[in-house]
Amino acid sequence: SALGHAIVATVPIAMPTWREKVQRKLADSCAPKFKLHFDNRESDVNVHDSGFMDVAKVICEKRDCKTIVTETVPGSNFSRVLFHDEPRDLELVPLAVSSKRKRKKTKAKDSASKAPPKVYHCWVLE
Repeated sequence: SALGHAIVATVPIAMPTWREKVQRKLADSCAPKFKLHFDNRESDVNVHDSGFMDVAKVICEKRDCKTIVTETVPGSNFSRVLFHDEPRDLELVPLAVSSKRKRKKTKAKDSASKAPPKVYHCWVLE
């Protein structure tokens, strides 16, 4: 016949690899490339849900970013999702230090002014 034979070559597609980085956040001195803010009073968004993270990873890749950091405060209605292009701009989250010393005069003031620590989750595209 006059039809030629087509040669089909299959090329494996490399899927991106995301790694969770424990105790990491974007450095305070660094502005994220892109960020999202969520107000949970008006929408039921869970930034730690696996379905949400799948969508966040696609957004991150489309915007040429390589890191995603979620930031939440226990008891708060607000969450932030930060996208950034440089994993080297991540830093360790300082651990909360509990003081065992008793303070008589400043104890009430300290406990009232201390907000709960922020909770961070971080993923890096490798």
